[in-house]
Amino acid sequence: MEETMKRIKDLFCERLNVKEIDMKTDLASLGLDSLDVVEMCYAVEEEVGIRFETEELSSFVTVGDLFNSIEKKLVAKK
Repeated sequence: MEETMKRIKDLFCERLNVKEIDMKTDLASLGLDSLDVVEMCYAVEEEVGIRFETEELSSFVTVGDLFNSIEKKLVAKK
């Protein structure tokens, strides 16, 4: 799972054109609006085979919120 999370972090860094992502950073401060968050989540879904509920997508405020959800889904998937 650690390798998968690294791939996802790399995907985010690449899409945001940054070298590092702080888990405490607000998604909005990265220039991401709700549509951008949805698109990023779809990319993660494609990459690792997890699914987000529609209501869940609007609940993510920080990078950490999103990554915590991804980790929980990966653990549940096993």
